[in-house]
Amino acid sequence: MLTLGTGALSLFAVQFAKLLGAEVVATTSSPQKAERLKALGADHVVRYADHPAWGRTVRDLTGGRGVDLVVETVGPETIEQSVRASALYGRIVLVSANSPRKASLEITTDALASSLVTMRRLFVGSRTHFESMNRALTLHGTRPVVDRTFGFDEVHEAFRYYESGVAFGKVVIRVA
Repeated sequence: MLTLGTGALSLFAVQFAKLLGAEVVATTSSPQKAERLKALGADHVVRYADHPAWGRTVRDLTGGRGVDLVVETVGPETIEQSVRASALYGRIVLVSANSPRKASLEITTDALASSLVTMRRLFVGSRTHFESMNRALTLHGTRPVVDRTFGFDEVHEAFRYYESGVAFGKVVIRVA
C-alpha cells in the first residue's frame, strides 16, 4: 500500500494497513518526517523532494511490481505518480480531488499504459464497516497521531500552524 504525505488521514492509513499486516510505502518531503513515518510502521519512505518521479521509485521498491493500493489524499498534483506507482491491476482510492493550484486530474497516456488501475472516489462507508473498524482499532489500541494541541483562544495560530505544512498528523483545537 502507498500513502501520500503526513496528514492525519495518511497516517491513519499507515497505522491501519500495518494492523492488517500490509507492507506500506509512504511519501514525505523531509528527513524528520521520514523517520517518524518509519517509527509509525512504514516499511519504506520515499522523499518526493529527492525523487520527483517517485512513482518509479515506488515500483523499484516493490521489485517492479508496484503497489496494490494507493490512498490518494492529494489529488491533482500527485495522481500521475500514483498511477505510475500502481501494480498492473492496482486500485487507487481517491480521497481528495481538490487543489488550489490545479483544477483537474490529468493523467498522461504513458502513465495509463503502465497499469490497468481502477480508481474510485471515496466518501464514507457503511455503518457496519465503521463499527467493525472501530472494534479493530479498540482491540489493537490504535490511537490517532496528534501533532499539537491548541486552546480555543489560539485558533488563529492553530490554523497558521496547520497551513505551514510542518504538522505530522492532527492539529487539535480544544474547545473546553
